[in-house]
Amino acid sequence: MRESLYNIAPLFNIDHIKKLNKVINENLVEGNDKPNTKAIKTSQVKFVNLGTIQGLIIPFLDFILSSNTFHYGFDLFQLTGSKKLNYNTYQENEEYTWHIDATPRSPVKDIKLTCLLNCSEEPYVGGDLCLFRDKEIKIENFNPGTAIVFPSFINHKVEKITSGSRASLAIWMNGPKFR
Repeated sequence: MRESLYNIAPLFNIDHIKKLNKVINENLVEGNDKPNTKAIKTSQVKFVNLGTIQGLIIPFLDFILSSNTFHYGFDLFQLTGSKKLNYNTYQENEEYTWHIDATPRSPVKDIKLTCLLNCSEEPYVGGDLCLFRDKEIKIENFNPGTAIVFPSFINHKVEKITSGSRASLAIWMNGPKFR
């Protein structure tokens, strides 16, 4: 693996985020959230199929793939239109404590990358994304329309929202089981 804790980039303006949120909320599907059992997750989780919003998030998908190519080098499975994406919303006093993203029971795949797009439409206080490698790192400039990609085995959390609300779209990139 090439050394890069995370890769971050502003991708969309607020008007595009509002349009994306509208399409997501009009096309929610049933899904099952499987949060890390050792963490506290109090956010609301909804689901949308990638195919429904794929045309609206092409720059995000390109950013994910280029991040992997230039920073991580994982073998990744191809995304399909039926892949369910998590749409997480955090209201006041909601959080997701320290955890890693993993598929511990799968004999054939592992989550390689955690890919988040900040879909918030209004300012909020708290709700910072933090990563941990040797020390806690608070991610600066993870503003609405910004995307971040990092290896899924990196410990991370979303701090408690103190006012406003935060929304994010999560794509987990899977690949063959780590050896």
